[in-house]
Amino acid sequence: MKKCSVFSVQCSVSSRKGWRGIWAVQYSTPYTLHPTPSGDERGLALIVVLWILTFLGVVFTTFTFSMRTELAAAGNFRQEAEAYYLAEAGVYRAAAEIINADRNVVPDSTLYDATTERWHTNPAAYENVALGGGHYWVAVTDEEGKIPLNPPPALIPHYDAILRRLFSNAGVTDEKVVATIVDSIQDWRDADTLHRVNGAEDDYYLSRPTPYRSKNGDFTAIDELLLVKGMTPEILYGNVTNQQRRTELQAQLPWERDIKAGEYLGVARYLSVFSSGRINVNTASPEIMMALGLTAVETKSVLDRRTAAAFKSPGEFTLHLTSISGGGRQGFQMLPAGQTGATSPGQVRAMLNQIADVRSKSFAVRSSGRMEGSRLTVRIGAILRNDGLAGRPKLSIQLWSLDPRQAGV
Repeated sequence: MKKCSVFSVQCSVSSRKGWRGIWAVQYSTPYTLHPTPSGDERGLALIVVLWILTFLGVVFTTFTFSMRTELAAAGNFRQEAEAYYLAEAGVYRAAAEIINADRNVVPDSTLYDATTERWHTNPAAYENVALGGGHYWVAVTDEEGKIPLNPPPALIPHYDAILRRLFSNAGVTDEKVVATIVDSIQDWRDADTLHRVNGAEDDYYLSRPTPYRSKNGDFTAIDELLLVKGMTPEILYGNVTNQQRRTELQAQLPWERDIKAGEYLGVARYLSVFSSGRINVNTASPEIMMALGLTAVETKSVLDRRTAAAFKSPGEFTLHLTSISGGGRQGFQMLPAGQTGATSPGQVRAMLNQIADVRSKSFAVRSSGRMEGSRLTVRIGAILRNDGLAGRPKLSIQLWSLDPRQAGV
């Protein structure tokens, strides 16, 4: 018997002659034939394949989404960083303007600061300034033109009346609410533990859901007022969310506003913890002047006068008030009857003689930065203080925050 292979087919040849001399050949194959799979087996195989494809699809989708998210996060981080540095550049531009502003020197060598100077009014340096593929916007206000939250001795006898007028001009017309806030502000600062009629001390604050004690010391930040009894974020920062409505109200003089019940413009931008305690009458807003006791007539006259020419000394300011025909005392009745505070011309002017100033050292800066084509805007609030003299600036940063409201701007 001889084994052979033809075209991979095994064969065996017999050496014995078969019938009629023909070799008998027996063929055999190495392949095993299986029966055809049933329908159930084919269906199971299909299900397994589909589950595998589904799993791979989920893995691929998850990976793709993760990559897109990380790429978007990286892009946002880059845009945020770029916008931040644009806003930072705006703050430093404001600092340069404060340092380099033309100081107005009168014959007696008295210096004064006014809103007509470059540090305040400078569109070319502050408005939509292009830099490095983006833009920044800057606004600078004078901290010395605000009501100090930590009043100097000259203001203390009149402080209640000043705060009441300020809250009234900002839309807080509920006398009980105003009385509660004013008394509580005084209690927060004084050293004793006895509360005023509408105020609060430790006994009230320790009963709160999150208890804390009355500070019995000076304010160190504007938002510290939110710890005071009666104060709310709406009263402190305002609740007029419609931009057009808010802009219109803020542009109007206090006696021209038609503030609806429940509308608050916010008092934070009129208060300061960084001012020296004296008030620059060249930069004080109409709300501040009326809070100090000036009437509508006097306030309007002061605004017109300093638009034409800034006051060069506190004495020049008080002389201007005296020169107003009739004293202007028929103007605005800002305090309810029976409440204390400087209300007569003599009282107001005596107080102003002690606190009025025409110079400034501390400035609040609000700067915004945004890259071209991006909708992401970064805002910075800063307080800059210049303790130097003309030609010898000495600038320091008192506050730096990504919430400009902390700077009162």
